[in-house]
Amino acid sequence: MQPFKKAIEHKVDGILMGHLKISKVTGKLPASMSKRFITKYLRKKYRYNGLVITDDVRMKGVRIRYGKNNAIRKAFLACNDMIIFKYDNDIEVIDKIIKLAKKGNLLKMKRINKSVMRILKVKEQYELKDEIVEKDEAFIEKINNQIEDIRQKVL
Repeated sequence: MQPFKKAIEHKVDGILMGHLKISKVTGKLPASMSKRFITKYLRKKYRYNGLVITDDVRMKGVRIRYGKNNAIRKAFLACNDMIIFKYDNDIEVIDKIIKLAKKGNLLKMKRINKSVMRILKVKEQYELKDEIVEKDEAFIEKINNQIEDIRQKVL
């Protein structure tokens, strides 16, 4: 739990929820699929209100155990704010998620709205826009420099 405590103490905007198991907390589930871990520990015990983002749910262990569509569903049900995935047919997966949400089989709208508000807050804070950016070498170098600056501040 120490890495999570430290991250929260440093007021990070987002926590990447890996697929690690913390037996005493998550049982047999990876942390990324554990609603208990995300809600009881991160949100309530440690009072974390930032973004919770899964690691890529197409990683072998998760994909094999849950299947691609069910892994995404489980990650939403675990109360992650953002789910990282890349499949050959992303639109098909997104359509399935929308259908589940409309049927009420995914999450309550109140819970979805909380995630949306967290995402919008971070986007506003960093002045992020929904636009395609040309990813040339200068852009990548700039991003890497920003990451290094953040790393130096945290260490």
